[in-house]
Amino acid sequence: MIEYDFLKDKKVALLVWNTEKENDVHVYLGEIIKKEDDFYFVNAQEKWNFYLDLDKLERIKKVEDDVKEILLNADFGLSVSIASLPDKLGEDFVPTGMKWH
Repeated sequence: MIEYDFLKDKKVALLVWNTEKENDVHVYLGEIIKKEDDFYFVNAQEKWNFYLDLDKLERIKKVEDDVKEILLNADFGLSVSIASLPDKLGEDFVPTGMKWH
């Protein structure tokens, strides 16, 4: 079972890196919520519910004071990468509501 209490009611920064363009990074503030046995990064403003598998959950780190302002004063942070979608989407792809600007 995954320990969740340390994330409950904490602000989490999602750092999204575009693998196809150098220095193209966006930071979004949200929270981690638990629905039954699953965990999601939720950003109410963008209306995102981004499923977090065990690998992503284990990569969540406490935000150090020297980068706290850059990461929107989040308590924790998670870094993910994105790329263009392939022509044929397999069943591994699920809608997240995320759009790249």
